[in-house]
Amino acid sequence: MDRISVLPKTILHDILGRLPDKDAAKTSVLSKSWSETWFSFPVVAAWSKDFFNMPDLQLSPEDPLWLSRLDMFIGYVSKRLRRLHDQGLAVKELKLKMKYISDKMLVSHYHHLDEWIQMASESGVEVLGLHLALSLDKFYNLPLCLVEAKSLTTLVLTGGIRLDPAFLNHSLKFFSVRKLLFHSILLGDERVMEHFISHCPLVEYLTLIHCLPYKPSSVGDPPGSRAHYVKSLSLHGLQKLKQVDVQGIEEIYIDALNLENLRYAARIWDASKLNLSSYKNLRRLSLCFVRRADMWLLERLPKIPFLESLTLKDCSLSERINIPGPQLKFFKLLNCPNLKEVNIDAPNLLSCEYFGKDEPVISFRGISNQLEVNARIHMDHQDVDRLRQFIQNIEPQEVLTSLSLCIIPPYSYFYEMLMGSKKGECYCFSRGPECWWHGLKVVKITHLERTYENVEDLKAMLNALPFADNYEEEFISFTLEL
Repeated sequence: MDRISVLPKTILHDILGRLPDKDAAKTSVLSKSWSETWFSFPVVAAWSKDFFNMPDLQLSPEDPLWLSRLDMFIGYVSKRLRRLHDQGLAVKELKLKMKYISDKMLVSHYHHLDEWIQMASESGVEVLGLHLALSLDKFYNLPLCLVEAKSLTTLVLTGGIRLDPAFLNHSLKFFSVRKLLFHSILLGDERVMEHFISHCPLVEYLTLIHCLPYKPSSVGDPPGSRAHYVKSLSLHGLQKLKQVDVQGIEEIYIDALNLENLRYAARIWDASKLNLSSYKNLRRLSLCFVRRADMWLLERLPKIPFLESLTLKDCSLSERINIPGPQLKFFKLLNCPNLKEVNIDAPNLLSCEYFGKDEPVISFRGISNQLEVNARIHMDHQDVDRLRQFIQNIEPQEVLTSLSLCIIPPYSYFYEMLMGSKKGECYCFSRGPECWWHGLKVVKITHLERTYENVEDLKAMLNALPFADNYEEEFISFTLEL
C-alpha cells in the first residue's frame, strides 16, 4: 500500500520542497495523486539549462529547434503559474534562472516575465529570484506590478534587469522583506536603489554587487557608454540589518546599530569612504580594494570591541601594520602587496591565513596554544632562499602548521630539494637551528583539482601530470603540513 501518496498535501509539499527542483518536477509522473500534488506545489522554479543543451544556445533565435526549446520553457512556467493563480492558490516562491540565454534571444519574450511576476505578486509570492544574462544594450525593466507583492520576504535580482525611475514615484510597502540581493543590475536613476532599500525597514541581509546607474545610449553612442558605478549610498533606519555585502560603490554610510557582518569591496584602487553609525555589535569584517585600509582600521578597531573575524584582501597598506584584537579569532591577509612587517596582538586568535608574493615579518604576541597559521605563496621553482626567508620571518615559527606553494614549472629542482630532505640532507644554516624541513610531516600535490598524497612516488606523479593548455594551469600546488 502506498502510504506516502495519501499524506496531507502540506506534508507532500514539504517533501517536494526538500528535493532539488529538477527531481521535484519528476514526481509529477509517478501517479495522478503526485501530479496533482506537483501542480499545487507553491514553488515554481525553472532553470534554462534544464531546457536548453549547450549547443542549442549557439543557435539563431529564429532556428526552429531553439524556438521549440524556448516554447517548452515558457509553456512550463506559464502553465504552473496560471494553474495556481486561477485556482486561488499561493505562489510562495518564483525562481527563474535564464542567464545562459542571451538577451537577444529573450528580448521579444520579456512580456512573459511581466505576466509571471504579475501573477506571482497577486498570489502572495514570498520569494522572488530572477537571474538574467548581463546586458547593457537589451535589458529587462522590472515591472511596477512588483509593488503589489506585499508578502515578499526575499528578492534576488541578477543580471540585465533595470530598476526604472518610475519606482521613485511609488510609496513601496515591502514591510516583510528580510533578504535583498542586487547583483549586476542596472539603475535608471542612481537614487532608485536607495529608495527601494529604504522601503524595506525590516531587511536583515543586504547584498549590492556592481550595480550600474544606466540610461539608454543616445544615437551614435556605443552600447553601455552611459553606464557608470554608483558613487554613494546612504542607508538609514535599518535597525534589523545584520549582514551587508557591498561591492563597487565609492562612498557608503550605514545606520544600523545591530550590524554583525560587513563585507566591503571598493572599486579597484579607487579612493573609498566607509562609515558606520555604530561598530559595537560588529563581529565579522572583510575589506577588499580599500586604499590605506590599515589607517581606517587604526582609527576604528578600538571601537569594535567584539570583532571575531577580520579579512584584508587586495588592500593598499603601509609597509608596517599592527592588528590588535582582544576578541579576534580569525584573521586573513590576502594579496596585500609591499608589506614588510605585520604585528598581531590577538591572544584569542585561532587561525591566521596569509596569501601573497612578499615575505613580511609576521609576529604574534600573547598567542593562544590553539593558534594555527596557514600560508600560501607563489614562487619560482628555484626560489628556495625566498621560501626559507618567509618561514624564518614568522615569529614564533612553531605556529606555522601548513604551507601551500604555487610553483611555476619545471618542478625537478623542487623535487630534488624535497627528496634530499627526506634522505637526511637538508638546507640548515651551519650555525643555526634545524631548518623547517625537519618538521615536515605530510606533502600533498595538487594539479588541475587532483590531489596526490603518495610522496614516495612523487617523481612518477610529476612526470605523469598532463601538459597544461594555458599558463594558469601550469601552476602546481605543494601543500606541506608541518
